[in-house]
This record gives sequence, C-alpha cells and structure tokens, in this order.
Amino acid sequence: MKKQFCSYVVLSLLLGFFMSSCTDNSEALQDRPIKGVSFNTIFFIEYVNADGTNILHNDSPIEVFYEKNGIAEKVERLYLAYPYGFEITGQQEAIPDGSGELCVKVFASDYYSERKTSTTFIKLGDYTVDTIQCLFEMIPNGIYIYKIWHNGILVWDRTTKPSSLLIQIIK
Repeated sequence: MKKQFCSYVVLSLLLGFFMSSCTDNSEALQDRPIKGVSFNTIFFIEYVNADGTNILHNDSPIEVFYEKNGIAEKVERLYLAYPYGFEITGQQEAIPDGSGELCVKVFASDYYSERKTSTTFIKLGDYTVDTIQCLFEMIPNGIYIYKIWHNGILVWDRTTKPSSLLIQIIK
C-alpha cells in the first residue's frame, strides 16, 4: 500500500511539473524567423537539334557522371529517389508556363571544390559528353546554383535569369 501511495505521489508531482512547464508560446514564435535548410542543386536541359526540334524521348539513353578528385564516377546511388542523377520530365517542372516538351532534370554533382564548384558530365546516347560546371552560393541554411557553364561557356546566371534553371543544348 505504501509503495502504491508513493507511486501516486511521484506520478502526481511529475504530472504537475510537466503541466506547469507548458506555456503558450504562439506569440513568441510569430516573431522568430523560419529556420531550415534549402538545397537547389537541380537544373534542367532541353536537348534540341540544329533546327530547334526537341530530340528527347521518355526512353532516351542518358548517363550522368560526377567528377570526384579528377575522376568521373557514374552516378548510381540506389538509396535516392533518382538514383542515376537525372529524370526525364516535362518542361512545366522547370518553367511554370513551360511547354509539354521533354527535358532532363539533372541533379548537379555534390562533390564541391574549394571554389564552390562542381562538375557533372552527361552522356545522351551516341552524342558527345556534355560537361556542366556549376558555381554554388553557400549560405548558412542552404546551397543554391549561382552560375552554370556548358563546355566552358556560361549559359545561366542567377543574376540575369533568376527564374528558370532550364538551359538548351544543341546536338
């Protein structure tokens, strides 16, 4: 009986302690900035021929490689939603008012250099390999693509074309 009474006392004290420590902080929380982490390391490629006709198909053979320590490694991360570093999708995903044409959603390499750049190689079928280099802006709560080069030529810059990460490559 004494043991049971002690258990009730301890339980009542703990319950009272927890109840008294609960306060309404809703007003205090409204003044705090939202904290979190944001990553925007995705870009889109529209592959076209010299006439401007889209050459992608849902089953186009694509391989993505990430440069790591000077070596191109084929992307095979089977634990990810997109294990091969890309997805063929509609341009509406890249641009809200985009066409129904297909494009490649590419996940840029996450092997960053000291200069905050990474290199991604993309092989579309029998065409030559495309080298994509991205410069990233790294802030305390996120990583964003800032500039994109295709085969050494600047093709996208956040300061001049901030809304869309869609680039066009002619094959």
